[in-house]
Amino acid sequence: MIKLKYRWDLKNFLKASKEANDYEYRHSIKRYIGWFFIALTQFGVVATIKQGSVGLLLISTILVLYWYFFRWKLREAVIKKSFSKLKDVEFIVTIDEDSIKINDSKLLWEQIEKVVNLESGFMLSFNREYLFLPKSAFSSLEEIEEFIKLAKAKSNYTKAQLESNLKAKR
Repeated sequence: MIKLKYRWDLKNFLKASKEANDYEYRHSIKRYIGWFFIALTQFGVVATIKQGSVGLLLISTILVLYWYFFRWKLREAVIKKSFSKLKDVEFIVTIDEDSIKINDSKLLWEQIEKVVNLESGFMLSFNREYLFLPKSAFSSLEEIEEFIKLAKAKSNYTKAQLESNLKAKR
């Protein structure tokens, strides 16, 4: 049995949110939306050169700027606003062979669709929702390895980004 106890601080909450967001976009069809906006910009350049029409170029440029530069900034603002609800909450997580208990809630391993090992924690997805367990909440590398063994045995475990993260910390 693994017991975790932690509180979120804004810096770590934003880092975890960014990692989870980046992982989701890299592994979803949404990653091609940016490419579509770039293609629209190219058509806009051609339309501007051939017909002097700047409408498509203007719209597509705004979309590209939003997608690649401002999308996370807007999401970050929303996350910061929602963080105020979590900042004083202490999370007590108990992980065993059957389930993961978070405060008064219980999540069975069968309900977990995927466990993703990210740089700063583990992202568990279930019913279109996510639970993030920060690695800093684990008391030792042995506890992290025990969690990974459980996750591999009980769910769809995915190694993302830094597979050698554990080895590098030793």
